[in-house]
Amino acid sequence: MIKKLFITAVILISAIAPSPARSNVYIDLSAPSERRLPVAIREFRHKPAQGAALPDDASKKIQKSLSEALRGDLGFSGLFTIIDAPGEDGADLKKCRASAADALVAGEFSVEKDKLTVEVKLYDCVGGGELLYRRYIGSANNPARLIHYFADHLYRELTGKKGIFSTRILFVSDRTGNKEIYAADYDGGNVMQLTRNGHINISPQWSPNGKKVIYVSYKSGTPGLYMLDMRSGSDSAVSAKVGINIGGRFSPDAGRIALTLSGEKSPEIYILTLDTGDYRRITDNYAIDVSPSWSPDGSKIAYTSDISGNPHIFMVDLNEGKPKRLTYDGKYDSSPAWSPDGRSIAFSRSNGADFDIWVMDSTGGNERQLTFQGGNQSPSWSPDGRYIIYSGGNGAKTALYIMQADGTSVRKIDAGGGNISGPAWSPYMQ
Repeated sequence: MIKKLFITAVILISAIAPSPARSNVYIDLSAPSERRLPVAIREFRHKPAQGAALPDDASKKIQKSLSEALRGDLGFSGLFTIIDAPGEDGADLKKCRASAADALVAGEFSVEKDKLTVEVKLYDCVGGGELLYRRYIGSANNPARLIHYFADHLYRELTGKKGIFSTRILFVSDRTGNKEIYAADYDGGNVMQLTRNGHINISPQWSPNGKKVIYVSYKSGTPGLYMLDMRSGSDSAVSAKVGINIGGRFSPDAGRIALTLSGEKSPEIYILTLDTGDYRRITDNYAIDVSPSWSPDGSKIAYTSDISGNPHIFMVDLNEGKPKRLTYDGKYDSSPAWSPDGRSIAFSRSNGADFDIWVMDSTGGNERQLTFQGGNQSPSWSPDGRYIIYSGGNGAKTALYIMQADGTSVRKIDAGGGNISGPAWSPYMQ
């Protein structure tokens, strides 16, 4: 018997059925050359809810949104070849095999008032049988969000790894005339404006569980660090010391925040313990130290400092307290971002002109340039470490771009108008 999983979700999760052996549909992400798995996708069928007929135009709109979201997610991964499913029967595996597809996705949906129910199945066209079944309940105004969850489950079923399709991104946009903080799905859809204070708001970052956001705002006149609860909407100051309070980053355990304060001599890196409100100074010099980034295990912090003249990337072991310089090339290295596995650090580098995205080993060395067109800054890793999002725009409006971690497969993310900058990729959403 084939593995069969059942989930009912308002946002997600209900029950899991017994799971026998895995089928022969499988993608090995560690293979030297990844084979694209041919997946047939059938158009989602409208199953009218009892006593709740849906107009044809509304039905087709939801059908299109579901189909486009699924095709977009699977196409984004770079692991699948999308095929239009032949035939009418959702489980016609014979015709599926004839179309050269290894797997088939078929689903249906119903709408009752503003509630959308989506049921989706994944079939193994080669070995036969049903691999996966999911049932989701959510808002009829956001069909794509439900499909992102299904794409995560499909991805995990076929690769053994977590999918990133239900993750979110934060960014800054000036589309209203002021720099405000926004959130969106990883692909730029479902954009939500988070701040509306009419002042400068920058440097948004997620908490490790994705439920809170910290950001820098000038709404009190000077740069302070604020925290926004994504569920309750409460917004409060976290650090508002005299001078600057910038560059906040949550520690992996969510109990501390690394940030830059004005300091007694110059801007220094500090750690704020949230429970006690105590500050611990990490750097102590006459240089400008900014942009702290925690290692995944919380034992180290990478940051930018101009103590050697030009800004470069340094690292400090929090147990030893002694800074180590990581970069020596480039005229301006900034915005270090630690990869989820702790092995690499992405950063922005300028050699005298525009910035581009680079990656190096977390111990320094083995530097690789990933972008070449200039105007690229603020790298942030996806939680699986396979992608990097950044802002780019050489001589034009800045926008968001996502590339694979080796610099290939660059794609522009449509997250609305205005100049867009400072992206931050969420953790896996809980």
